[in-house]
Amino acid sequence: IFSIDGSTVGEKPLENTPDAARLADDAALKARLADYVRANAAAVDLGVYQIPDEFLARKVISWSTFGSARQANHPFTPIFEPKDLAALDYSKFSLARTPEALVELLDNGACQGCHQAGSTAGFHFIGLDDATTSPLNRLEVGISPHLHAEIARREAWLQATAEGRDPNRFRPLSFAPPATWKDGGEVAYAPAETAMPCLMPEDAARFGSSWQCGGGTICTPIATASGVRTKLAECLLPKDSPAMFSGHPCLTGSIASNAAEPFNDRYRITGQFAAFAPAISRTAFTCRPPKIGVPGGFAYRACDDKDRAFSAFKAGKSMPSEICGLVGGKKFDICVATNNFDQCLGGAVNRGNRPACSADHFCREDYMCQSLPADTPGAAKVKGIGFCSPTYFIFQMRIDNHATPWATTARASMGSGFGAAAEE
Repeated sequence: IFSIDGSTVGEKPLENTPDAARLADDAALKARLADYVRANAAAVDLGVYQIPDEFLARKVISWSTFGSARQANHPFTPIFEPKDLAALDYSKFSLARTPEALVELLDNGACQGCHQAGSTAGFHFIGLDDATTSPLNRLEVGISPHLHAEIARREAWLQATAEGRDPNRFRPLSFAPPATWKDGGEVAYAPAETAMPCLMPEDAARFGSSWQCGGGTICTPIATASGVRTKLAECLLPKDSPAMFSGHPCLTGSIASNAAEPFNDRYRITGQFAAFAPAISRTAFTCRPPKIGVPGGFAYRACDDKDRAFSAFKAGKSMPSEICGLVGGKKFDICVATNNFDQCLGGAVNRGNRPACSADHFCREDYMCQSLPADTPGAAKVKGIGFCSPTYFIFQMRIDNHATPWATTARASMGSGFGAAAEE
């Protein structure tokens, strides 16, 4: 964050984000921060605190994949042991019922904590693409699940204030689902949708009011990371559920954290819990592995003719869980290697089932809602509905100099790859 004073541009401290390295080297500074947290624990619990500048960083990096679980995105966890905050009376608090929960609230309130929990590709307000962006590379939803939930909280706050009532000032965890906000301080969470975040029972026990998984789903851990107390868990379908859909996670994993060099964190698969078909077919789900770029694994069933025609999408009915969207065909990698990415991308893209998403139904962590090109046969039937892609497949979100396709006259034949027999 930058400040401007006349012609001088300077860095400002990052709100509620600790300078972890400096605190680790300065015992007196760390002790003063602990004193501040103990004295302001009720405000931290409510989510309305502001840590003094002397403790704050001016530059941090947030890390993905599995960002909500990564140790580097939990900056307070290595600073405080639970015993440092054990003397507080947690019975008076709304959300934090243990020292571990209080530290988790601090982690979630830091820049990297909030930007990697309930976010989309590390952001909360991305915006939509303009007319220059290729139809094969456009976003359908430009906000995060957190912002979607946060809008309702802010509307309730504004309405109460405008009517002269004391608003509900509580701010929940950034990965909490939408809620109904009541003036008395009560919060009624909506059930979390499929593949949305949840707290495992052992983690939820550290907190006060929490939320439940909806739609016959079960809170299931996806990834754990060394040095982090809270697991990354999502509301997922039971094993062999008849409601299984393409894009549902199918693998658990663990992350060996490297505190000094988070880019050297190492992930390994620890188990499989869904999508056991041995090969790709149009009738059963197989588990696609992370090595092809699908974090958490990816239950997959190839599109059939009904899927391509969007036959399951009916006016006035609930949105199906999967949609025949776009996938990188076998020619995709060859296309990337050329200097004519704009020209060849259309022929390198095929159809494949993906999770359906919309402005009210979000993609799971590490995925974002991509638009179907307008010339996709039958696209008018599913207007306003997109498909979930790994975030790095939205090329304008990348910072590694990957080629970005644009809407040029050469894109007119982009439908050539659609409906091809080849699947990913």
